[in-house]
Amino acid sequence: MIKALQTIQKQEKEDFSIPKNIQQVIPVQRIWTNGIFLVGKNKYALTYKFSDINYAVASKEDKEAMFLDYSELLNSFDSGATTKITVALRRINKKDFEKEILLPFKQDGLDIYRQEYNQMLLDKAIGSNGMVREIYLTVSVVKKNYEEAKNYFRRIGNDIVSHLSKLGSKCVELDAKEKLRILHDFYRIGEEVNYNLDIKDLMKKGHNFKDYICPDGFSFKSDYFEMGKKFGRVLFLKDYASYIKDSFIAELTDMNQNMMMSIDVIPIPTDEAVREVENRLLGVETNITNWQRKQNANNNFSAVIPYDMEQQRKESKEFLDDLTTRDQRMMFANLTIVITADTKEQLEADTETVLITARKHLCQIVPLKYQQMNGLNTALPIGVRKIKNLRTLTTESLAVLNPFRVQEIMDKGGIYYGENAISHNLIMVNKANLLNQSSFLLGVPGSGKSFSAKELIVFLALSTEDDILICDPEGEYSALVKAMGGEVIGISASSKDHINAMDMTEGYGDGANPVIDKSEFILSLFEQLDKKGLGPKEKSIIDRCTALVYDDYHKTGVIPTLMSLREKLLEQPEKEASELALSLELFTNGSLNVFAHETNVDTNSRIISYDIYKLGKQLKTMGLLVITDAMINRVSENYRKGKRTHIFIDEIHVLFENEYSATFFNSAWRQFRKRNAYPTAITQNVEYLLSSVDASTMLSNSEFIVMLNQAASDRKELAKLLNISDEQMSYITNSDAGCGLIKYGSSLVPFINRFPKNTKLYKLMTTKPGE
Repeated sequence: MIKALQTIQKQEKEDFSIPKNIQQVIPVQRIWTNGIFLVGKNKYALTYKFSDINYAVASKEDKEAMFLDYSELLNSFDSGATTKITVALRRINKKDFEKEILLPFKQDGLDIYRQEYNQMLLDKAIGSNGMVREIYLTVSVVKKNYEEAKNYFRRIGNDIVSHLSKLGSKCVELDAKEKLRILHDFYRIGEEVNYNLDIKDLMKKGHNFKDYICPDGFSFKSDYFEMGKKFGRVLFLKDYASYIKDSFIAELTDMNQNMMMSIDVIPIPTDEAVREVENRLLGVETNITNWQRKQNANNNFSAVIPYDMEQQRKESKEFLDDLTTRDQRMMFANLTIVITADTKEQLEADTETVLITARKHLCQIVPLKYQQMNGLNTALPIGVRKIKNLRTLTTESLAVLNPFRVQEIMDKGGIYYGENAISHNLIMVNKANLLNQSSFLLGVPGSGKSFSAKELIVFLALSTEDDILICDPEGEYSALVKAMGGEVIGISASSKDHINAMDMTEGYGDGANPVIDKSEFILSLFEQLDKKGLGPKEKSIIDRCTALVYDDYHKTGVIPTLMSLREKLLEQPEKEASELALSLELFTNGSLNVFAHETNVDTNSRIISYDIYKLGKQLKTMGLLVITDAMINRVSENYRKGKRTHIFIDEIHVLFENEYSATFFNSAWRQFRKRNAYPTAITQNVEYLLSSVDASTMLSNSEFIVMLNQAASDRKELAKLLNISDEQMSYITNSDAGCGLIKYGSSLVPFINRFPKNTKLYKLMTTKPGE
């Protein structure tokens, strides 16, 4: 027998004892707050939780890369320890879920909309899968004492985290409270919301932690068990197929019932494995030689070696070749599954579903007979292995049983963005968890861009106290903003509403000197007046006059306007200054002087929409720049107050049509991010964005991008920029309105978002002419 396996089995050997109470069924003897559990004689276990990755929608090349990276992870497992990979499915607790996602009523006149929104969320939740899929990795090792075990886990922890990060999976070490929560939620299904374990309090009172997590009762039968009011059954993989698809585990764990599936892995040192296979091969060759000698003795010199002997020789050689030349390792594995149900009938039906799935893949899964208790403890991520049914596999054949399926986005305190197109779970996004909160909303006309933006604005208006600023070039948001109690500022050449382009609050800008940043903004405005661009002389004059205007403001306290700037230009001796003043005349003393007066609108409302639909083509880009500048002022003010601001800028591509406005907006985008503002840029012209270096940099650096249906040329560019596979591209090719892809950090998740049409909110949000 292989020495490493013999050693592990010797270490795991325990005296048989019948548990005298429910607590004794749980094979945990002692716990430490850092998550290390003592689960046997000098046997210590630690559990890591790692996130799922988008394996199901990855391209063939990406799947191969993921497969090889996962094989590397398996190869890195220590041969002196047992590693358990667990996929846990649990139903979302309805009370917990409602408490987390439903909007509380505030008696502010908007509760009718909150009622509609809550009903929509509940309907979606009932129609969704409603299952949380979590993956754990538990390492158990025999050490002399706790200190040795702690040092061992510290050493291997970094290795596991780095291998999983290569796969794009985030891995965290679970402490005692988090690990006990997994067991509590399994043993006490339906009571998840009640979990509030305080380990220090238990220690102070001298209570046993098992009292807190164990079920009300256990009754183990021949092929099932009763746990409290629930019924459960443990099954194991008895026969493996010659060829297993990489979707086997994903299909096996695609159920609407609580279940846990664990794969115990015991790696064998390569030298021992090679020696063992060589001995086996030598035995096969000896059998063949003896058989041939016997045939020769009977004068049968043309006898063909029997098929089974030839097959044994071939397989042994292949196995040896895998170990010596293809960097494979020999591993022993054991797959166990535990399923639970409310009734015995439901348990039988769920068991049949698992068996059918296995048969479809030519595998045989059977219930454990008279080993249900040992099987239960083996299937849970505790760190024990009490079932001795082991199968010899190579790294490659074990890697096929990969636990990955699709990334879920279910952040605590998140905003609803639709349903996952693969798992049909709700997508709840909390942008605060991302490295930066900048986001883009992209899609062709009619794909549902404005609707998605409005849906987000509604959620923010109804559930938070944050400020919301909207730049609305098409006049689409006015009705919604008024219904939410916000202010619509209509800006046009004939409007009485004015915004001063020279306004500057305390803390304005990105650097130490706010006047320099304001000067950059004024330069971008002048570039709109003369499409030929500005020469170095003109730039110097504008920079000088901007500084002089603000010097006067500090002396007199009179708020400067574009008129003040024009007067200052006329005072300069250079003829270029007179030309600049002349080009500014139309926007100060002329008919397009909407930004040349002091601000006369209420900008203190929590929700403000700047409607520039009637501004006209000549003033539209200038209007976008002035509004962006006004938003910088509001964001700076809110930042000092400790208040968050959400910014929505539609038709963003207009700002990138010339150099200075692009530079100014790029600077503004950075300022938003640094000052607790969450900017969202909306556009249908992705090509315009990608043709600008500033815009494409902003896009590639954004952690959150919602991509709806895309034009063919845009799809190619986006695929190149964001590394989107052909399979993922299918979700933004001829897709329905409100359906597409979400880029969340490094993950790409396909989504479906259909809002109920028979609601007041839908009528406020839709932009379809017929509706």
